[in-house]
Amino acid sequence: MKKLFFVLAFLISHNIFCNPTVPLPVISEFFYNEGNWQIELYFSWEWHGKYGIQGFEDLQLVCNSGEALFIDGLKFQWDSIIVIDQTMLASAFFINPDEDNISVKFSDGSGGWHWICEGIEYGPEPNLYNTTGPKPEQSICMQYFYINGFPYSYRKMKQSPPTIGSDPFNVSSRTSFSGFVFDQNMQPVEGTKFVYCEETLCYGNTVPAYACFETDANGYFETDGLFSNWHFFELTKDGYVFMEDIVFMEPDSVYYKEYYLTGVGVKTVNLMKDIEVVTAPNPFSHKTTFHISIPQELDWNEARITIFNMKGQEIDFIPIVGNPWAGGKVILDWVPGNANNIGPGLYLYTMELDGKLIKSEKLIINE
Repeated sequence: MKKLFFVLAFLISHNIFCNPTVPLPVISEFFYNEGNWQIELYFSWEWHGKYGIQGFEDLQLVCNSGEALFIDGLKFQWDSIIVIDQTMLASAFFINPDEDNISVKFSDGSGGWHWICEGIEYGPEPNLYNTTGPKPEQSICMQYFYINGFPYSYRKMKQSPPTIGSDPFNVSSRTSFSGFVFDQNMQPVEGTKFVYCEETLCYGNTVPAYACFETDANGYFETDGLFSNWHFFELTKDGYVFMEDIVFMEPDSVYYKEYYLTGVGVKTVNLMKDIEVVTAPNPFSHKTTFHISIPQELDWNEARITIFNMKGQEIDFIPIVGNPWAGGKVILDWVPGNANNIGPGLYLYTMELDGKLIKSEKLIINE
């Protein structure tokens, strides 16, 4: 459980830093209210060139309880918003308001169905890449980020009220968060940073901007710019981590907390900048390859790749053995068929080096 918590913590604070080549998701917003639902779709033209999709006849909607085809004659548009509901499906489609995973599959023309990107996953508890289920008058959306003018990555957020049918990949809701930080003698601690993303992104490099904040001379902190989702905070000062906290923040809400730093700080290390992990192909059907680059001057004893399902359960692991003749580069193949209880779907891999979590990314296995 402790290991899973740290995996979750890493994801919450770093899953916004995905591979910038990841295309736009297909589902941009999901709204559920009193048994009725609406899903906002956005099909980028690249999906036509990549998979040969012509229209709704090549697609099906999928959730945890089953799948459904679309009715004939629906108008399909590229690079435009399309809002769908139950009336546009050829069969009943039950969505669980408390916990589900909604996605879109495309037909390969020979009877096979494959995922297009990831969908909208949510549930009652903190989970990998997860959010809580939508309450009435809330929706779950994908927020797209830009860094220095270039598309960067996306992340699931909640917002209220919903914006189904307009403004895709742009979440309007924010959360207010304030409080105090004290030491073991009940004295205010100035300069405590709340770190939940790369600090280099706190200086106007992203659009929309991240709310990076720290305590003042009175130990007080305040921000009204946090997105609505799980937040994993590291409370740091002078390069040391003194405390960790995880909080889910609902849209347009106000939160107040007081922190008491009673432990000894641990020196922060960021090996992610020094170690590179590339997975290709991804998505894949039969085999993918991990290309790992570890600086030769870095002293380490053991490392491993671990594969998780989206419930956080470990399903496989690959030990990493250093090769002094490879110039710090390691190449590892992974075949899903070699692992137990694994099929098509969305998975997660992590890389650990001497017990430190270095990298975490998604894997998509097609049929």
